[in-house]
Amino acid sequence: MTALLHARPAEDAASVRAAGLLALGAFLLILLSGRSLDLLGSPARMALVIVWPLAAVVLWLSSRISAAAVYLIAGGLLLRWVELPAGGAGPSDVLAAVNEALDVWFGGGNPYDHVYQMTRPAGQPMPYPPGALLVHLPGFLVSGLAGVQFTEFVLAAAAMAGFVILGASVSWIAALPALAVYASAPNLVLLATDGSSDTGSGAMLLLAVLAVAWAVDRGLDDASMFLAGIAGALAVSTKQIALPIVLVLAVYLLRRYGWRPAARYAAAGAAILLLISLPFLIAGPPAYLRGLLSFIGVHQDIYGWNIWTLAQGLGLTPWEQQPATVLNAVLSAIALLVAVVLPYRSLAGAVLAGVVVTLVVLLTARWTTYAYFALLAPVVLALPALALWEARDRPATSALGA
Repeated sequence: MTALLHARPAEDAASVRAAGLLALGAFLLILLSGRSLDLLGSPARMALVIVWPLAAVVLWLSSRISAAAVYLIAGGLLLRWVELPAGGAGPSDVLAAVNEALDVWFGGGNPYDHVYQMTRPAGQPMPYPPGALLVHLPGFLVSGLAGVQFTEFVLAAAAMAGFVILGASVSWIAALPALAVYASAPNLVLLATDGSSDTGSGAMLLLAVLAVAWAVDRGLDDASMFLAGIAGALAVSTKQIALPIVLVLAVYLLRRYGWRPAARYAAAGAAILLLISLPFLIAGPPAYLRGLLSFIGVHQDIYGWNIWTLAQGLGLTPWEQQPATVLNAVLSAIALLVAVVLPYRSLAGAVLAGVVVTLVVLLTARWTTYAYFALLAPVVLALPALALWEARDRPATSALGA
C-alpha cells in the first residue's frame, strides 16, 4: 500500500513523543489491570511491564516512533502467543467446525451438507461462507486444527500492521493508541486464541477499508479498484456480518466519486464471491444457501450483549424467539436502508455508518456473543485515523479534490 503512505503531514519530535507516550501509557495500564481478583498479571504481562521503561526511555531519547510501535506489536503478539491452546483446541467450536469442514472438503465431500460432529451441540450446519475455509486453508494444510487456530494469530498481526500503515500515512497520534488498545485488550487477546474466528474477520474487514483508502489515493484506477473489491469480497466471505460495512463502502464510492468506480468495486467483489461460491453451488445449491442462512435463529436462548439480555437484567419479559427475530430483521433492514441513502462525502463517515448498522444487527439479536465485537474492534479503533486521512493536504490532482 505504498500509495497510502504518501503526503503525510510531518510530525515533529514533540508530536511523535506524545503519540508514543500516550500509546505506551494505555498499553501499560491495560497490562496492569491483571486478569484475577488480586490484579496479578500473567508472566508474559509482568515481563512486558518490566520492559516498558526501556521502550519509554528509548522513545523519549530518540523521538523515533518505532521504539513504541515495535514494543506494542511484539507485546501484542507475545500476549496472544502464550494463550494459544495446545493442539489448537480452544473453547469455542467455530474453528473446530472450520477444520472439520476443510477435512470433509478435502475428503471429497460437501461441507454444506455434512452433519458436523465438532459443533456444540453436534449436528449443526456449516454457517460460514467459503472464504472462511479459504483463509484458514494454508494453516489447515500445514498443521490441521492447530494451523487453523494459528491463522487467527497471523490475522491479528495483520490488523496490527494495518494500524502501522495508518500511523505512517496519516498520524501516529491517532493510530498508535489504537494499536496499543488492540494489542493489549484482554478480551481481544483471548478472542484471537479461543477458537473463534472473529479476530480474523475483523482483520479482513480493516484491510478492506484500507484498500478503499489506498484506491482513492491512487486515483481510483482500475487495478486499485479491482483489488479493493477483492478485499471487500474476502471480508464478506469470511463472515456475513461484514456485509453492512462493505456495502456502505460501495455506497461511499458511488456518492463521492460516481458510478464508475463504485461499479468496478462492486463488480470485482461480486465476481470473487461468485468464483469462490461456485464449487459449492454446483455441489448442491439448496445445501449451500441453507448453510449460509442457518445462522438466523440457530441459537434459541437469550445470551450476550443485546437488548434482550438488558430486558432480563431489568426484570422485564423479553419477546419470544419468532417476534424477536422479526424485530431484529426489520430494525436491521431500516438501519441498512438509511445507511445506503446517506450522501457520504467522507470515508470515515461511511465506515461509521456501517459500524452503526452492524451494531443494530447485533444488539437487537437474541444471541450476541462478545466474540462478534472482535470483528468490529479494529475498524472502530481505526476511525480517528480515517477521519484525519481525509484531512491531509493533497495535491490538486488528488482524487479527493479540494
